Amino acid sequence: MRMLIIAWLLSFSSLIMADSTVPSDSVYQVSGTWQTENGQPIKLESLAGKPQVIALIFTGCSNSCPIIVESMKRVENQTPSNLRNHVGFVLVSLTPDADSPKSLKAFAEKKGLSPNWILLKGTNELVRALSNALNSRYKVVKDGDVAHSNTVTLLNSRGQIQVQASGTSTGIQPIVEAIEKIHPSQAIDSKL
Repeated sequence: MRMLIIAWLLSFSSLIMADSTVPSDSVYQVSGTWQTENGQPIKLESLAGKPQVIALIFTGCSNSCPIIVESMKRVENQTPSNLRNHVGFVLVSLTPDADSPKSLKAFAEKKGLSPNWILLKGTNELVRALSNALNSRYKVVKDGDVAHSNTVTLLNSRGQIQVQASGTSTGIQPIVEAIEKIHPSQAIDSKL
């Protein structure tokens, strides 16, 4: 009888743990500690609970990064007002050695980013792992410049890729359309 009770408890605890785990295809599988623009430690899985629009950029970029950020701001502005606070926006630095939390915060202020945005700095290894999880590519070239994809990704509330689009003014339309299909109650649960 004792063995039966132990087996039942173990099976019950595994069910609870299965519900709280991150899906195997979630970018939140990239484990490790990041820093926000406010210098706070954060794990990617803490972003779970609402859809996130995410892109990899660096603050010293004068080419595609400003376009990506403006495109993401356009997504935020085109998001219906009843959903706007239920969607997060994440920028991840491709140059963590150069982008300190202080410089990320200054960048956010300069770009006029709302409180719905979070800027992250990780180690080079974490950035590479996240880039791979997002199917994004980058290469550090001379003089601190970075050649990189200009992809913007919409993640569902569990960190699974829903839509990827070009970070240009016309390329982000599929992300806008996907967000417009979200019902406010769905923005908080695991559906998109």
